[in-house]
Amino acid sequence: MELGLVLALSTLAAGGLSLATLVALVIGVPAGVSLLGKDRLSGGAKAMWLAVVVLFPILGSAVYFGVRSDW
Repeated sequence: MELGLVLALSTLAAGGLSLATLVALVIGVPAGVSLLGKDRLSGGAKAMWLAVVVLFPILGSAVYFGVRSDW
């Protein structure tokens, strides 16, 4: 599975995506999946965190993983 991810990312990189875009995808998608799967967060909290992660994928994900200790 990890090899498939590496191949997919290398294919995307060859297609013209920048390193920043790849980093945003690699940490933004797990952050979004993690926060949407949380039963302890209310709907408003999930919406707020999702907006932060979508608008600022690198910084927002880093803050999410830093602030939320239950990921």
